[in-house]
Amino acid sequence: MKNNINDSLNRNRQNDFQGSEVRSTRQVISYVHAIVGGALLGVGILVSAMNFLFDHHIAVRVLLITGGSLALSGIIELIVSIIFRRSANKDQAKLARLKSEGVMFTGEITRIQRHFGLHLGRSYSIYVECSYKNHDGKSCLVRSQSFLHQNEDFPIFLHHRALIDILSHDNYSALVYVDPYNPHDYAVEIFRNIIGVQSDYDYR
Repeated sequence: MKNNINDSLNRNRQNDFQGSEVRSTRQVISYVHAIVGGALLGVGILVSAMNFLFDHHIAVRVLLITGGSLALSGIIELIVSIIFRRSANKDQAKLARLKSEGVMFTGEITRIQRHFGLHLGRSYSIYVECSYKNHDGKSCLVRSQSFLHQNEDFPIFLHHRALIDILSHDNYSALVYVDPYNPHDYAVEIFRNIIGVQSDYDYR
């Protein structure tokens, strides 16, 4: 009964956030390594199989070595992909568990931090630090998992400090889910806010 009440309250408060969920950095990295690994493994197998087309022992050896190296690199990439995917799935499972069993608070973002040197195309990895007030009125500080910020609105050559200054806290919203018996067990869900005018009535 208590869990049903918490679920209802959580759904109602989630509906107040008009935004889209952000992309997990670990999940995206997993996808990239899976694509690269699959491509390398496929090319490696193809190059190795080409040795049947040649009789010269040097050509056969070169093809086997080249194909084996490519296949091995692909296998390593796939292993890395699996590691990142398991980590991302673990985070998602924890979030789902705390959504169901925990207590939800509205987080106030206090800081946005970028991971140096980690970017994919025009997106780069960031995390946020935020605070929330528990049922005792005490302020608690928590940190989100890493996610990707799309940089299409700003010049990519901007200095790191300038980028963080431009990233307003209004760009994102945070919900914090906490185990009622263990405040150290928490998960932060980040939403990217929809930019636009919010109104109660639209007569257009």
